Amino acid sequence: MDALLAPVTAAMQDGRFDEVATSLDEAELHDPSAFSMERWPHALHLLAHIYAARLEDARFVYKRTPDPVKQASPELQAAFALLQRLWVKDYQHIWTAMQYGWSAQTQPLVAALAQQTRVQMLDLVERAYDSISPTKLAALLGCTEAEAAQAAAERGWQTTGGLVDVKPPQPTVRPGEAAAQRSLQRLAEYVVHLET
Repeated sequence: MDALLAPVTAAMQDGRFDEVATSLDEAELHDPSAFSMERWPHALHLLAHIYAARLEDARFVYKRTPDPVKQASPELQAAFALLQRLWVKDYQHIWTAMQYGWSAQTQPLVAALAQQTRVQMLDLVERAYDSISPTKLAALLGCTEAEAAQAAAERGWQTTGGLVDVKPPQPTVRPGEAAAQRSLQRLAEYVVHLET
């Protein structure tokens, strides 16, 4: 089993978390009977698919895991609870699901997943809100209000009147591009004029 999972171990040690799910899938295909054993890293397999944003694949990992293995692994149950929160987009409660006492094997992946999720949450907030309360932002980011304020400041968001003003970053236009955009706009207007 150790030789079969050597690429997974190497990817975890090197912090190449995006490769873990694929390596586990390949190992399972190479020796399908190994997946049924309790020694198989089922929780890691499920979490790796979550990290890779393949929630459907994570569900299938859980579905094909034998029932005795599911019942014997609280960590697998915790990983599945996290998957359920993500599946229904229960963003405020995913952080509670991540607070499980993860094993040394899965903890680095969960830490990377938390960081990745925080960035995704900030991107979602940027697209969905004009302003947001610091309390709500902290809940969405799974952190304290002070940490949420720091994350907001790093994005250039201002806090005024007790609310965080969410302003998407302005696209930077280089001097030559501005002239090109104006020329393109005039050309488009001319074509529209000719067609009418």
